[in-house]
Amino acid sequence: MTVKYFPLFFKNDVDMSPIEVQIIYVACPIAMVLFSSIGTSIKDYIGRVQTIILFRLIGVALLITMSILASGITTSKYILVPIYIVRTGVMNCTYPLDESILMDFCRKEQRARWKSLESISAFGWCGSAVLGGILGDAHGYSFTFLITAMIQGSSILLTASLLPLVPVDEKARSESISTASYNEEEGLWDGKSDVRALLDPCEGDRGVGGSIQ
Repeated sequence: MTVKYFPLFFKNDVDMSPIEVQIIYVACPIAMVLFSSIGTSIKDYIGRVQTIILFRLIGVALLITMSILASGITTSKYILVPIYIVRTGVMNCTYPLDESILMDFCRKEQRARWKSLESISAFGWCGSAVLGGILGDAHGYSFTFLITAMIQGSSILLTASLLPLVPVDEKARSESISTASYNEEEGLWDGKSDVRALLDPCEGDRGVGGSIQ
């Protein structure tokens, strides 16, 4: 909703030059890489879904902080810019974890179907930018940031629905799968329901296949 308007916010409200604004967007990908490495390390201890939720909670909290500060406390670039860079890095560094869950828990022939939903998401992203522009003109950028934070916070509830499906102990899951053999004719892993459940918790006793609903 507001991502497209951050450059205008920094230029108009924070009084930064175009060069300074572009420096921010040079730093953001670097922050994403750094936090992605941190996330990859943390997920070994607390789990992938838990790591995603943790990082997104931090990102939402930082966006709320930006909104509160910009609403009248301060518009100092030395305060808002570091918060924004960290917030952008934290919110966008979990994409590899999202993709790994999709690859692990959707069977091969259905992955393209789920990936195609990203185009719908991109359309919604552009459409929400129109609404963000209207709200920004009417109420200011800080108010729009707060609305965005609320929407992003509510999306964490959807991510939390994956907690019962994705195990924390990835090593145990990998070892169980590696010791099983796949029977292509029957479409079963040694006939063991526990292995099927590890591969796709949504499958139960129906065999390997199906998708997360």
